Amino acid sequence: MRRLALMTAGLLTAGTLAVGLSTAGPAQAASGTFTNSAPIAVTDNGSVSSDVQVSGIGGRITDVDVVLNGLGHTRPNDLDIWLVSPGTNAVAVPLMSDTCGSAAISGRTLTFDDEVATTLPTGCATGTYRPTNISGGDTTPPGATTLSGTLSGFDGRNPAGTWRLYVMDDTATEVGTINGGVTLKITTGPAAITIPTAGPATPYPYQRTVSDQPGRITDVDVVLSGSYHTYPDDLDILLVSPAGASVVLMSDVCSSADLVGVNLRFDDSAAAALPDGSACVSGSYKPSNQDDGPDAYNAPAPAGPYGDELSDLSGGVANGTWRLYVVDDSSSDGGFITGVQLVVKTDAAPNTVITQKPRRTTKARKATIGFRSTKGGSTFQCKVDKKAWKSCASPLRLKRLKPGKHTVLVRAIDNSGHVDATPAKVTWRISR
Repeated sequence: MRRLALMTAGLLTAGTLAVGLSTAGPAQAASGTFTNSAPIAVTDNGSVSSDVQVSGIGGRITDVDVVLNGLGHTRPNDLDIWLVSPGTNAVAVPLMSDTCGSAAISGRTLTFDDEVATTLPTGCATGTYRPTNISGGDTTPPGATTLSGTLSGFDGRNPAGTWRLYVMDDTATEVGTINGGVTLKITTGPAAITIPTAGPATPYPYQRTVSDQPGRITDVDVVLSGSYHTYPDDLDILLVSPAGASVVLMSDVCSSADLVGVNLRFDDSAAAALPDGSACVSGSYKPSNQDDGPDAYNAPAPAGPYGDELSDLSGGVANGTWRLYVVDDSSSDGGFITGVQLVVKTDAAPNTVITQKPRRTTKARKATIGFRSTKGGSTFQCKVDKKAWKSCASPLRLKRLKPGKHTVLVRAIDNSGHVDATPAKVTWRISR
């Protein structure tokens, strides 16, 4: 546990209704530039590192470019320069190794980008190049578990946390410096929730207003899909219902092992809680709070105490604003959640609404009937004339109908098994 004194979509089914729990859908692709401008002194026949903190950008990495600002060295082909990603399963990419020749250089600004074809030449003029490793066999930087020859090796990973540039001089008598430090340019895909290296997530809270779902809550499940974090023990996640009832979904669990694309379903009927001392894998779990003290969430989150079971939300209304508060309670590590699903069951039956029907009198021997339920996730049954009830879907298409009067009944059935007691009715006549 690493606790500091920090204050701290999907489906909403109401019997069951399916609604995305979001403010305006997932965040769009994002990009950010992050710099540590401190000079990096390259020691003779030694190594040095420089850290770049990345926060406030969510989604999986789609592109990384690296800029060395003001590189100088008395024999640049002595240099092995690596970039290592955050997390316990870090990826290391050699930006340059045994290249640029033996003549001294100074003041070079080198940008590394997979999208260009040119590798570093002798003399290494300022410009943009692919990562260039001439001979291989270099010393691997500490902390890396995966090696990649290209910056695309970072794709699909969590950008948040501490990135580390390792600069190694592998031969005696020569020295150098990177006067302006290092810059990372990171582009990511969309995420619903962006988790910083410390403090409240963005948005805070993650919310959705529901206005047309009658009945009282009987069951709630929550699904966090595509969850990434480089130290998940830092996460505190609180769900608050429209009535103000609350439950901690997870706090101080999953240890220090990276969450990488993990899908977590919180369900009171699950067999077990999330583990405290080991990595978390995709699955269904009970709400899990292993904290040894009360969690603190920044306003506008409500004050505690908080519930520890999703059943604490039962009996309340589904209509109103649902809020999900996500906080990182420590420093240095962050992440994101790709999607959120909230599954709420209520005790109210669905209503069936006709959206398309034939004219009252027609010569057409075919008909199309459209319909919907007031509750998402519902299935339907249809009764055509004197035939038995049968499963159906909208639109219902009927062909080769005989002249005369026809009647179709449609009823919705929600995921709790509640059946619309007053089926929607469509009648029309086919003339000869």
